[in-house]
Amino acid sequence: MFDWIFDAFVWIVRLLLYNLLGTAIEKVFYWPGWAMLRLLTLGHYPPARGLPHNRFAVALLAAVAIASGLLMALM
Repeated sequence: MFDWIFDAFVWIVRLLLYNLLGTAIEKVFYWPGWAMLRLLTLGHYPPARGLPHNRFAVALLAAVAIASGLLMALM
């Protein structure tokens, strides 16, 4: 009977957790990702301050690179 209330609550909690995780990844991994992309693209991306770019994509690159490096080191 109250399944829809529980489903709505779970949906809201899941949405909040995804937003929190996305923000945490962006805050922790943006600067390492910025440095990696600057080296890989020879200074072309990410652009200088003030120009719009996808900060989450930059941070996600660093998170994936660090996670895969740790996995390769542990294997």
